[in-house]
Amino acid sequence: MTKVELMAPAGSMEAFKAAVANGADAVYLGGRQFNAREGATNFSAEELLAALDYAHERDTRVYVTVNILLDDRELPEAVDYLYFLAKARVDGIIIQDLGLADLSRRLLPELPLIGSTQMTITSAAGARFLQERGFKRVVLGRELSLADIAAISRQVEIELETFVHGALCFSYSGQCLFSSMVGGRSGNRGRCAQPCRLAYTLVDERGRPLEAKPEHLLSTRDLYTLDRVPQLIAAGARAFKIEGRMRRPEYVAVVTRAYRRIIDRYLADPEGFQVLPEEERAVAQIFNRDFTPGYLEGDPGAELMSYGRPSNRGLYLGRAGRRQGERFLVHLEAPLHQGDGLEVWVSRGGHQGVVVHHIWQDGKEVTSAPAGQTVALDLPPSTRLGDRIFKTSDIELLQEVRRTYTSPRGERRLPLAMVVEGRPGEPLRLEVTDPAGYRAQARTGIAAAVAERHPLDEAVLAGQLGRLGDTPYELGSLEAHLAGPVMVPLSELNHLRREAIAKLRQVRQEAWPQRAPSRKEFETSRDALLALANRGRPGARREENRKSGQGEKGFRPPRLAVAAGDLEGARAALAAGAQRVYLAGEVWQGQDPPEAARIRELVAAARDKGAEVIPALPRIWHETEARAVTRQLEGLAATGARLFLVAGPGGLEILKEHNLAGWGDYHFNAFNSWTLKALKEAGLKGVTLSPELNLEQLRGLVAPLAVEAIVHGALPLMIAAHCVVGARLGGKRPGQACTAPCRRGRFSLKDRLGLVFPVRSDRHCRFYIYNAKEISLLDHLGEIAALGLDWIRIEAREKPPGYIRRVTSLYREALAALGTREEEDTLAALAREAAALAPAGITRGHYFRGVV
Repeated sequence: MTKVELMAPAGSMEAFKAAVANGADAVYLGGRQFNAREGATNFSAEELLAALDYAHERDTRVYVTVNILLDDRELPEAVDYLYFLAKARVDGIIIQDLGLADLSRRLLPELPLIGSTQMTITSAAGARFLQERGFKRVVLGRELSLADIAAISRQVEIELETFVHGALCFSYSGQCLFSSMVGGRSGNRGRCAQPCRLAYTLVDERGRPLEAKPEHLLSTRDLYTLDRVPQLIAAGARAFKIEGRMRRPEYVAVVTRAYRRIIDRYLADPEGFQVLPEEERAVAQIFNRDFTPGYLEGDPGAELMSYGRPSNRGLYLGRAGRRQGERFLVHLEAPLHQGDGLEVWVSRGGHQGVVVHHIWQDGKEVTSAPAGQTVALDLPPSTRLGDRIFKTSDIELLQEVRRTYTSPRGERRLPLAMVVEGRPGEPLRLEVTDPAGYRAQARTGIAAAVAERHPLDEAVLAGQLGRLGDTPYELGSLEAHLAGPVMVPLSELNHLRREAIAKLRQVRQEAWPQRAPSRKEFETSRDALLALANRGRPGARREENRKSGQGEKGFRPPRLAVAAGDLEGARAALAAGAQRVYLAGEVWQGQDPPEAARIRELVAAARDKGAEVIPALPRIWHETEARAVTRQLEGLAATGARLFLVAGPGGLEILKEHNLAGWGDYHFNAFNSWTLKALKEAGLKGVTLSPELNLEQLRGLVAPLAVEAIVHGALPLMIAAHCVVGARLGGKRPGQACTAPCRRGRFSLKDRLGLVFPVRSDRHCRFYIYNAKEISLLDHLGEIAALGLDWIRIEAREKPPGYIRRVTSLYREALAALGTREEEDTLAALAREAAALAPAGITRGHYFRGVV
């Protein structure tokens, strides 16, 4: 049976040791730069080197996350960081940025690449895209079912990694702009503010609340798959990933230990597989928001979510009973010890925490009480009869797991085979061999003498050579080949042991490959490659070169594109003067998919006007939907369209397989010039740039292919597999179909500040949350035009035809005014009219502020 790799998280050295001590095959961590968990303690260069030595000596692999988007200014430093990691013998890097991945493949071809879940790989085509570019492994999207994983596994050779435990993002990873657009903190840059854990109110199209109070409508439960380990292995997952680089060491220890035991138990005895109650209880006790298997068995609807609480709920302990003096009687549903932490869900005042200092049972104070007993406890004064009590911290569990990584006795040790040879007049020789066959030899500094009273024997040798202290080794076996009664001082035996172990450590460390060329060779190749990227045509033209008056020689304004959600919207855009229309690949609930004949007519009509229609593939699809997407593409190819909009590696791959040309949507997260180069080499004709770039970053881009920027519209802040409307109003649960309320009205989410975020659902029940405010850059169009972009886009997939027609007309007027004497006044007037079309207000996006 195929062995799977258990990957544990580490946000600190203590958590790292907890992972290794409790059975992780590999640990993933981040340095102090370029990683998607900026809030963790993370590892300095020195700490990282120490962690690698520590792990490798214990036969544990280490993967380093370099999984954020990088701009052009950061790429040289990031490439140097990869070289440092390769020289340090890391076992792989987890990466999101396609440009950095391409540079790594060229400069450090032996450094294994793991595609981050931020790449949004949900299909075999997406996995093949990475496989063809030298990736060793891909972290699949957490929204995939077991059937999806199995279908992908059958078609690819690249290793598949899946999350098995921990926090779930509400949005597809890599497709979330919520924290970025609303708070300026980008999840793609490692600084997500987690707006999904806040409370929201579901409202109708008039803004009226549909529920009694705000709840945590985007807050998911925690993933738990201990009981689904066999199915995940059978589906083809080759690496099991525990989420939690922000978690404390005790969490890492408990969860890693549980999955280690479960995996080993299943591989040893598949027929007798079971999860023990104490294992379930331990992982729930250490942290949970309630548990869910996620999407492994399909869409769980409301059972995915933790509406009432976005943080740890612990284990249910019981309810507050009648008072006994100042205390409350509680019938225990779980064991309780002095030092445990409790949280009382009081009727008024929310959740109040307390540490158990005293437990009374039958009038006597006790240190602990088992489940099933009734005890008296000191609880917060606001506690009322019937209030629920949860145990959020178990002192005995914490103390137990701390010992596994703080005490040498708790550490897993490798047995060594030792052979000692000696004869009088010659140095004593020691050979040590580890289970993998690595060996080292040492000899005493003096010759052995004939023993007169206390000759060396196996007992004495074992006593001295077995003193392996805080090393990860233990004496497994000992052979002594001594020619007669010999002796050496015990201090010489100690020196002999230390020298042999030091040599063995060196041999074992050097067995882990150093995956980098010489520094000189690397720097020469690096400098040549980075210079090569600057030889493309400028995608950003300096403002001072832009205009010296009307009709400046060489100035060409960008052309205007519009993304529309249906045929009516597309026709409105063309009628108003759009030179390009993207026709959405998704079909909204309540709509009928456009017929191929009507799309063909639209393509022909646009061509007669000198414009073009670019049909889009769905932004996201799962492998179990792949055949339908292929049929959709084949139908679109028959319409006469010459270019197709794709939103990720999977779409690009199937275009290549059908020999069709593509334009990359902004979901590719193109953030630097090298990513643009990589996308061109992958076959794209052009790409829409990341909306997280600011003007300064855009000016610095060097684009070897056509580029576009979004200048207007309400962007989807999240794309999710979970539909809030269906779960809350449609009754969607496992085994219970949704009643499709989304077909009967429009809905929004209202936050605590009163901002209203429109939501839509497509025919596959994927859920889109749109920004409350619309990007509008009409009054800054001169600065945008100076960038040298080929296209600017109005993003209006969720808008009605009337809106599309009017906004398209405004931008046509604005483009015509560029370079004229009336430019400033015209743009200001048009911007005011556009603002009037956005009652919730407008935003400049990141063009002036950027992201952190």
